Order: sequence, then structure tokens, then C-alpha cells
Amino acid sequence: MPRYANSDLSQFRDQLLGLPARKPSTAALVFGTLFHSLTLEQQPPTGINPKLDVQLIAMRDSVMQCDFARNAIQTGRVELVQTWEDELTGLPCKGKLDIWCDRDETIVDLKSTSARSYGEFLKCCEDYDYDRQAAFYLDGNPFAKRFVIIGVQKTAPFQVFYFEATAARGCIEMGRKKYGALLRDIERFGFTPTSWDKKAVYLQPLSQAA
Repeated sequence: MPRYANSDLSQFRDQLLGLPARKPSTAALVFGTLFHSLTLEQQPPTGINPKLDVQLIAMRDSVMQCDFARNAIQTGRVELVQTWEDELTGLPCKGKLDIWCDRDETIVDLKSTSARSYGEFLKCCEDYDYDRQAAFYLDGNPFAKRFVIIGVQKTAPFQVFYFEATAARGCIEMGRKKYGALLRDIERFGFTPTSWDKKAVYLQPLSQAA
């Protein structure tokens, strides 16, 4: 699907800065997919290492013990693809929402993390440009008012962290500046992400009603 995703913006940024391409390992991708499938879609993994199975279940259980996260998963729409055209550049954009809660006008993003404390998790949010993702997704959704990140530790005690980007002073504004600058440079210089070589997916239209 030839539309720019947040991950494509990261690839373009690294290219501009002359940095080596940073691709998550296959193991990390598989782990993330299994965790999201189990937690968001209640699809238990099959044929995996029993130790990994126990880890994923413990993470899922911790998330479901968080009242906010559990309610969002049970009442929201999960793995929802949205598409839009950037207002300033006209470039086609896309994003996959982990959870869309239309009743609360809230986007919820689920992250697994190695952070050992809430302070470390906030540092991860900064290091991985989660502010840019939050602004990018919010601006692409005409109904969204809030963006919440739920982080869960990948190791015991599997603590859950809550961060509401829209409530953090300057977070969305800074993220908007980041993605806006990258899209303007893409418009100027051109850029074809490697993700565009992947197989197309069916899009479920975004609407306010579930």
C-alpha cells in the first residue's frame, strides 16, 4: 500500500542523517506479533517454546489487570487501519491503531518494554519518538482526541505503565513538528519506503461508530 507509515518516517530520517538502516530483528517482530495477537485478538500462540508461552500469557494477564487497558480492549476496535492525506503536503499516509475507542475518542497503543521503571519507560517514549507517532495518528483520525500508550514489561514483575501523550505538555506539538518536517522533506526530495514492497492488505473503513 503506497502510503507513508510512521515506521517509514523513521527509515527516511535515518537515511537523511546517514545512519544505518535500523530494522527490528525477526525474533522481535515475531514476539510483538504474538503478544498483540494474544492480547488484542485473544489468539493463543501455537507451536512455540513453552517458556515463551508462559511469558506472553503473563504479559497479557498483567495488561488485562489494568482497568483502563482491559476496558479499551473489550469495548474498542483492535488492529484498525486508517488512511489519510497529510493536510500540509497532501502526501498519502497510513497507520494501524492497536485499539480505537470511538466512545472515548481515544487511540490506545500497546507496547512491550524492557524498561525497569516508569522513568525508564518515559525515556523509551522519548528515544523511540512515540510523541511523533501519537501526533501522526491523532492528525490522521478526525474523531480522536486522546492518545494513550500502555507499556508492559517483558520480564517479571510484568509491570504495566500508563502514559497519556495528549496530557503531557508539549508532547503532541513536538511530535507534530517532527513528522511535519519529515513529510516536507519527503515531498521535496522524494522517498520510496522498503515497506511498499510488502503484500497489500484489506482496509476496514474508519468511522466513528463501531
